[in-house]
Amino acid sequence: MSKSTIGAVVIAGLLILGGSALATTATATSTPPAPPAPEWVNPDGTVNDAKLPDSLPVMGADGKTLKDANGNEVTVKTRLGPPQGDARSAQKSLPGEKRWTETDENGATVEHVEVEPTAPAAP
Repeated sequence: MSKSTIGAVVIAGLLILGGSALATTATATSTPPAPPAPEWVNPDGTVNDAKLPDSLPVMGADGKTLKDANGNEVTVKTRLGPPQGDARSAQKSLPGEKRWTETDENGATVEHVEVEPTAPAAP
């Protein structure tokens, strides 16, 4: 074998060994461990509503909580819907009012209310 062929084989071997060592190092250090689950997340990944706080801090790109112009922590509410329970039971029904619910093609529940218009009382 010529000296140039032997040199090429040695260089190729070093490149392969060096590349595999770099790949192993990059793979081992590129994925950090997952953070622990918050106390309101169950082991199966579902949320325990009883333990979920009313609001959570908003995190910035740097991983720190965002602050408003006054230096207060920016938060987002976690409970956006109406309170649990039958909200309609607290509503007063009007005479002649018709109420019904339907499920649309996307699976959402749509509530319909029909009320006959009335003229205001004369002064």
